[in-house]
Amino acid sequence: DGSSRFGPGKQFATFGAVGAAWLFGEEPFIKDKSILSFGKLRGSYGTTGNDLIGDYQFLDTFLSSGVSYNGVIGLEPTRLYNPNFGWETNKKLEVAVEAGFFKDRIFLTLGWYSNRSSSQLVGIPMPATTGFPSMQGNLDATVQNSGIELTLRTVNFQKGSFSWTTNFNISVSKNKLLSFPNLATSTYRNQFVIGEALNIQKVYHYTGLDPQTGVFTFEDMNGDGQLSALDKQVVKDFNPSFFGGLSNQFTYKRWQLDFMLQFVKQDNYNSAVMAGVPGTKGNQPVEVLQHWQTAGDTAGYQIYTAGYNGPAVDAYYNYYESDGVIGDASYVRLKNVALSYKVPEKWLFGASSKVSLEGQNLLTFTSYKGRDPEFSTYGYLPPLKVFTVGLQFTF
Repeated sequence: DGSSRFGPGKQFATFGAVGAAWLFGEEPFIKDKSILSFGKLRGSYGTTGNDLIGDYQFLDTFLSSGVSYNGVIGLEPTRLYNPNFGWETNKKLEVAVEAGFFKDRIFLTLGWYSNRSSSQLVGIPMPATTGFPSMQGNLDATVQNSGIELTLRTVNFQKGSFSWTTNFNISVSKNKLLSFPNLATSTYRNQFVIGEALNIQKVYHYTGLDPQTGVFTFEDMNGDGQLSALDKQVVKDFNPSFFGGLSNQFTYKRWQLDFMLQFVKQDNYNSAVMAGVPGTKGNQPVEVLQHWQTAGDTAGYQIYTAGYNGPAVDAYYNYYESDGVIGDASYVRLKNVALSYKVPEKWLFGASSKVSLEGQNLLTFTSYKGRDPEFSTYGYLPPLKVFTVGLQFTF
């Protein structure tokens, strides 16, 4: 929708927009063609802003403290003065083509978009001496959201009482921080990287298990001989590379069967972040059984400790903040299956009725090691497997 994670979601006030669409279905040069039955090319460009900034938000304001001192009720500040406060700006560009073939038995929509957001509305962190944790203001950064979206509908078979229709969609979406003046000296220097996506984590680079000490090791990026936040230079992007779905619908007389597959290509945290230090009390993934025990071992997990081995404890918490706990979390999920039957009206004295059976989240195909690959943060249970029986009457 072009909105940035920095600002409110509602868009308002189109300052200028141009758009065009051409419909080719009636043009003489393809009017009698049997292959192309529909054609449309559309494009648009516009600039929008956010109106959810409130009234007089640039002013410093005060309220009664409600506290009496020497017989006088005092005032306390509630907002800091910001003369440069204004709307967020979004510039949107879209180009798409729609085409139908063989009397629309095959229908394709392919679109490309690019949205650039600037002057993002954020709560800018403030020094504690101001008495305010943050101040609402505009961030002098530019973020680009772009992508390609494709949908395809096909009527695979349609004859007599039987029909089979397929719908497929896929989206490839990217966002990127294009510019951020003085990022290196700002409070966001450890959160964002120019040229990278917004939904990233800067982490340590995991270099494996020390076979002599049995402790996890990490790369000292700046070469100062110690591991610190300055060594978190590996950028991991948690935005999906692509996602989409495939659904099919079969109908035969009064029966109808629908099912949908959902697929996502992405990285995520694995099961290692859901457990405590191996050797301490608590639930642990079964993988910790393969751990270091004697010098020369190259097992996957480090030495057990009850919490008294300082280097091992520190290494394990650094492991949480490294690329060692991030891996492929792509999956294909049988999201929905529904079977329904329309009861003949004569059975119900003219009333119509439909009986349905539906299942959700039935199967997941993935190599991900964890509870569920869909969530980008750990600690969540997988989506519930739900079965529903329905009976619908229409009078």
